[in-house]
Amino acid sequence: MRHFSLIALLDYIGHDLSPVCAIIVFFLLGYLVVGLPMHFRQGAASRDVWGTAAGVTMAAIYAAFIIGVYPALHHSAGLLR
Repeated sequence: MRHFSLIALLDYIGHDLSPVCAIIVFFLLGYLVVGLPMHFRQGAASRDVWGTAAGVTMAAIYAAFIIGVYPALHHSAGLLR
């Protein structure tokens, strides 16, 4: 049985998951985590504004991860093996 590790999760996100699917997943995660609570607190218009802002931010974080962090993480993980 394989054990869960953060390195394995990051490797899956960076290597095995297609960029389009990853951006969609990150956008939906940000939209749901921020948008749904805002919907119940302040209404539908607030959900759309804050949920979309959170989704776009999460997608940008993923892009920054792929461009800047993942290559260095992948290189250093290879050195640890």
